[in-house]
Amino acid sequence: MNDVRAVRAPLTGEVVHGAGRGRGLGFPTANLAADPGSHVPPPAIYSGWVVRHATGAVHRGTISIGSNPTFCDTTDVHVEVHCHDVSDDFYGERIGLWFVARIRDTVKFASTDDLVRAARLDVLRSEALLASDRGRRVLTGALAADGRTASV
Repeated sequence: MNDVRAVRAPLTGEVVHGAGRGRGLGFPTANLAADPGSHVPPPAIYSGWVVRHATGAVHRGTISIGSNPTFCDTTDVHVEVHCHDVSDDFYGERIGLWFVARIRDTVKFASTDDLVRAARLDVLRSEALLASDRGRRVLTGALAADGRTASV
């Protein structure tokens, strides 16, 4: 597990419709269309904070960046975030993703059951990382950038 470098600004964009697989697998995701010129980190699974610009709400998240190799239906890189503490519909909202740590590489799983088992572990690892000192420091930076000091 490698930490990502501190990000001075979040990856921002609008939540758009995806293939809908996450919800069917028990991990609904918000699919981010990154703002033009944004730096999208390399494909991997990450832990991070999700800031909803419209409401100011902050959520714990596990972020997947990659081409969804288990399904082999595209080579396009997607940015998807599973919020641990809310299953709201974010469509059309602007969000920012603040990265805490890289959890693992994206890989092709032999089955969707294997993928779901790995996703469960990813969420557990993400929760631990978000609760860590580093996770709290990234949250403090995200809130300060948004002009707030309260925590989640």
